[in-house]
Amino acid sequence: MKNRIIYRQGDTITVITLNTTSNKKIALPKEKIVQTYHFSREQYEVAQSKTTMREFFSHDGKVCFDCPFAVSNGASLSACYTHKMMQYSGFLASLRSIGKLHTSFDDVPEYSHEIAAQIVTMCADRYVRFGTYGEPSLMPIALVGCIVAVAKSWTGYTHQWRTKPEYAPYFMASTHNADDERLASLIGYRSFVASPTPLSQFVSCPASAEMNFKSNCSKCGLCSGTKGKGSKSVIILEH
Repeated sequence: MKNRIIYRQGDTITVITLNTTSNKKIALPKEKIVQTYHFSREQYEVAQSKTTMREFFSHDGKVCFDCPFAVSNGASLSACYTHKMMQYSGFLASLRSIGKLHTSFDDVPEYSHEIAAQIVTMCADRYVRFGTYGEPSLMPIALVGCIVAVAKSWTGYTHQWRTKPEYAPYFMASTHNADDERLASLIGYRSFVASPTPLSQFVSCPASAEMNFKSNCSKCGLCSGTKGKGSKSVIILEH
């Protein structure tokens, strides 16, 4: 079985990996998990030569859209938890290794039914972490549905909940206060609320510092939309 699958759609490239993670909040060290990443054409291209962290993340508009933590929307480089040197170095290494296999962005295989079938096979009985980097709703919704049908568990978060209500069965709305959570619920979403203060009406994230990391994302699986586990929205204190 492949441990990495890549495809392009429009001006974005999606990378799906099957590997372990060193982040114990996500999964146990020896557990192989599936993670999805979404990069823009510009990020792919600047990664092929010398670049900087700021330049790389400044090209995030096509994969982060209106996320308030996107550098392309004026956020500081430190605003998003993915903007760390370790993650950035990993993104560059991944994109550069893809660049060695393909002569250009347009040489990367386009999304197809064959690629979709390979992805679903990879995800069978695994924990799937949608949107490890980038907006997970870039994945075709039919593919997302097929993945969650075979996955052991999954998590996913979208800032595009206002415009993409069809992803509510699978992903959590990324919200930041009780008012946004109520609006998202009217659209059909459960929320993952990143709040500076506790809100007792929501379930505290079991993989959070305030809950003493009593579980991890793979085992918990609460952040799995309306089709997955749980009925209430989930809260984590901003970190």
